[in-house]
Amino acid sequence: MTEIIVDNEKKKMKFRGTLGDLLYKLKVRREEVVIKLNGKIAPETREIKANDKVEIIKVVFGG
Repeated sequence: MTEIIVDNEKKKMKFRGTLGDLLYKLKVRREEVVIKLNGKIAPETREIKANDKVEIIKVVFGG
């Protein structure tokens, strides 16, 4: 089971694929987030394995 945190909201789900696949499933735009896999920033091409922890952090733009 993979633990997924999107803007501090925790979810647990079974998921197979890449981080990019997960973003697509969650309808999150890659350009608007930073992805951490097991505590480290990871590219969207990284495969998700059982018991991984994924954190998706939305980036705020403006000035």
